[in-house]
Amino acid sequence: MDFDRLLEQLHEHGLALARSAEYTTLGAAVPSCPGWSVGRVLGHLSKVQRWAAHIVNSGSPDGFSYQRPPDEQLLTSFLGGLDELIVALRRAPEDRPCWTMWPARSPRLFWARRQAHETAIHRVDVELAAGYGVSEFEPDFAADGVDELVMGMVPDRLRSGGEPMAITLEPLDVNVSWTIRLAPVGVDVRREAAGGADLTVFGLASELYRWVWNRAGDDEVSLRGELTTADRWHAEVRVDAG
Repeated sequence: MDFDRLLEQLHEHGLALARSAEYTTLGAAVPSCPGWSVGRVLGHLSKVQRWAAHIVNSGSPDGFSYQRPPDEQLLTSFLGGLDELIVALRRAPEDRPCWTMWPARSPRLFWARRQAHETAIHRVDVELAAGYGVSEFEPDFAADGVDELVMGMVPDRLRSGGEPMAITLEPLDVNVSWTIRLAPVGVDVRREAAGGADLTVFGLASELYRWVWNRAGDDEVSLRGELTTADRWHAEVRVDAG
């Protein structure tokens, strides 16, 4: 997915998150993130957006400070951080060197992608807290979100040494698949529907995107194979945030 499309999605999902936050309270519980509230989501994103902008502007990831604003300013702070991040990304040269969380061809593209999906997934969290239903993702963006998680994050978060596990993800509306294999020797992720998977998960890209991020239940996709493998995915693939 190209840079301009990712910025468009970052902006769109940021505004959608803000609209949902206006329809609920800061203290509303986020069912997809136990122990989190809408206010915590807004505070988290306000910090992460400014941290990412700092890095894009060639700052050190450790040389950043942030003070959480008062509750009544959280939504405004979130929107300000969104604007700050988009401006930083637009102004950054494509070849500007900066730190990334894992190796990337273009650091600027990395941060546009990472923050677009960070914002989109937390948009789902706030919509779930508001209780008015979850908006669908466009298939290309959803597929890119699955790809970012399984190709970039999963190898660092699934640990070898336990029972082998293989999951194939098969979206029905885009022409790409993924197979994740966990074995005692390590984790292997490939963009293909490999044979012999313990579990295959089918669904529209939007539902698969939410499922891999633990924002959709097993009843929102179709499962074929060993269902306990889905339980293991939900238990082991967790992306923590402060």
